Amino acid sequence: MSGRIRRWGWWLWRLPTRLAERHLRSRLLSRRVRHLFGPESIEYGSDEVLAICVVRNGSLHLRSFIEHHLRLGVRHLVFLDNGSTDDTIAIVRELPNVTLLSSDLPYSKYENVMKRYLAQRFSRGRWNLCVDVDEHFDYPFSDRLSLSGFLRYLNEHQHTVVLTQMLDMFGDQPLTASASVPGSDLREAYPCYDISGIQRSEYSWGTPPDPSIQMHWGGIRAALFGTRNGLTKAALVRVEEGMELFVDWHHVSGGRIADVTGVLLHFPFLGSFASKVLDAVRSGRYGYRTTGEYQRYWRAL
Repeated sequence: MSGRIRRWGWWLWRLPTRLAERHLRSRLLSRRVRHLFGPESIEYGSDEVLAICVVRNGSLHLRSFIEHHLRLGVRHLVFLDNGSTDDTIAIVRELPNVTLLSSDLPYSKYENVMKRYLAQRFSRGRWNLCVDVDEHFDYPFSDRLSLSGFLRYLNEHQHTVVLTQMLDMFGDQPLTASASVPGSDLREAYPCYDISGIQRSEYSWGTPPDPSIQMHWGGIRAALFGTRNGLTKAALVRVEEGMELFVDWHHVSGGRIADVTGVLLHFPFLGSFASKVLDAVRSGRYGYRTTGEYQRYWRAL
């Protein structure tokens, strides 16, 4: 109960920002999005899913990211580029089943607005998977159950939200020795993980049908950098009327949480990790809530 009380206090403190996100910023964003490549609307079935991703300088991750999700069974991927200075746009143009948009509005203030815009524009009444470019989604029994079969299970049981737990992946070399090239197989290059330091608490953005489904915190980044990273996201959502998407960045209000969870294999520790951290610290790109985490990363590097 105390967690829910804190949750309501946080909600009230965030209310002015939420109103700005839902109204002023959403209207401005719709005027500041440019279409660069790919279909501008995608028709897909109730047992299919479209993935969305806001990306900046994702060239080291992109090929592996797209190939993984298409191989998994994702119908189409929509990217919103936010000021990339590397080969991100060129790489996306070369790959199949993608749409590329762009906007130059600041991510620190428009992160949730951008993701909400993509989900509502492309996935109304359908399944939507929101993933960062350094994340690979997976679900139970994916080696024998198709993604369409998994979605049919969710539909039959009237679930509209699948919670996912982030699993930070790393290699067997020191961070300073990590080297990456575009197109490398990230699951092969970074096969290690450590769940011993993960903490759990009650999930506060809805009531999972199974009490063992909880909010996860910490993990390997807590051990390395002393941060308390939230690891739980409502990444897979059937977008319906009455839902509020991207509440407190990664959660959904008004959905029916599934009795199973997914995983987001998270690959942050590529050769670009230090430069990404430095850019985040200097620019404040990730806003007031997350910039402090990057400052801790930088102090430890």
